[in-house]
Amino acid sequence: MGYLLGIVRSGSDASMISTRFNRFKMSIVTRHSSFVIRQLSLLLFLLLPSVLSAQQDVTRNVTVNLRKDAAESNASLSGIDPFLPVTINPGVPVTLTANYGMIANGVATVDNRVEGPFNIGFPFTFYGNVYTKFSIGDNGWISFTHDINWGATRNIRLPSAAATSPKNCILGAMEDYDPGQEGGPFIFYQTVGQAPHRSLVVMWCQCPMVGCLSTPVTFQIVLKEGDTIETHISSKPVCTNWDNKCTMGIQDLTGYLCDTLPNKRRNSTSWSASQEGWRFVPTSLTTYSVTSIPYNIVPITPGDKIEYRWYEGSGTEPFSWDQTVVVVPNETTTYLVTATICNGEKFSETVTVTVEPQIPNAFAPNSIHPENAKFNIKGLPADYITMYNIKIYNRWGQMVFTSDDILDPWDGTLNNSGVDQCPDGVYVWVVYYETSNKSKVTNKGTVTLFR
Repeated sequence: MGYLLGIVRSGSDASMISTRFNRFKMSIVTRHSSFVIRQLSLLLFLLLPSVLSAQQDVTRNVTVNLRKDAAESNASLSGIDPFLPVTINPGVPVTLTANYGMIANGVATVDNRVEGPFNIGFPFTFYGNVYTKFSIGDNGWISFTHDINWGATRNIRLPSAAATSPKNCILGAMEDYDPGQEGGPFIFYQTVGQAPHRSLVVMWCQCPMVGCLSTPVTFQIVLKEGDTIETHISSKPVCTNWDNKCTMGIQDLTGYLCDTLPNKRRNSTSWSASQEGWRFVPTSLTTYSVTSIPYNIVPITPGDKIEYRWYEGSGTEPFSWDQTVVVVPNETTTYLVTATICNGEKFSETVTVTVEPQIPNAFAPNSIHPENAKFNIKGLPADYITMYNIKIYNRWGQMVFTSDDILDPWDGTLNNSGVDQCPDGVYVWVVYYETSNKSKVTNKGTVTLFR
């Protein structure tokens, strides 16, 4: 999972506010003592509205790894570094961005096509021959031979040596599909893992069925580095179309050798399946052993097939369906984000934002203790903080310090010059930020400088 955070403000708006304040101050100076002026100055800045704009800095980000089960290792899903905790002071906004991390290559196509060839990513052995490329048949199969004349075929019974039948192929769930419908691509692929344990995953994700567009299919063909094949079916409903026949199995280059499910099941028949897996392992150059295995879909997906939901604390209703949210907790809070891919598989992760309420209200630049020598707002780790902006004003409304970097504390001099020392007294600090719904917000307070 990924997180971004930040605040950036424009200096021109701050100048406008300062000018208006100075006019206000002049209108009362003939009627009030300097003490009253100082108090009104402080009150005005504590009530300052946030009228400044925000611009996101996307140069830094943190990934939050969404996973299927809490017991899974982070690396098993996408190899992304695990999330690190965030510690902030109240009023520091944290932008949380869920990064699914396994976005695959979409295959743009129309009905009855063969697309490719594409790189497998490693050598793969099939019926004794080694291949490095594959092609995708829209109707639910892949082949190590590229032949566009096989694209229109939607139903075969294995073995099939007919000229129009795909050969040298793996049929994940061969039926009549129409991936050219609006909302595609519905077919995509990705090579995942590290040698010697890489896998090529080819997935049909909510792919429309001809004649049954409202009941799409989701399944995968997986090639394991070496020679093992797996198929995983998330959902394959029965279609009532006139030619409802579907085949699972594999076939060699000649069309005379094949291996299907035990007892020739699902060989050009009408069937449905949900959350099941099958494995094909060669026992010789001409035969494969076919066994049932636990369903375990590899969670690749195209970006537009992901649905995000965010939950706060023990809440059961999501507060956002966006990939990115901005939160400003006043107390330590745990957030849960879920990602549902292809309208079925769900992955989740939590992140805890720890809030330390002790914002310093005084500091002494000449202190022998380094932690007391500067005024610092906490937001750690700092790389999670982008879009951050703080401004500090003296009792006359003059801005004496501004920074977009939370690791840049105020040292008590004008704009941290190290030369022009600001006098002791009370100063107003204002943190500006913008929420995910573009609402402009401020957090403000005072700090006393001692010399």
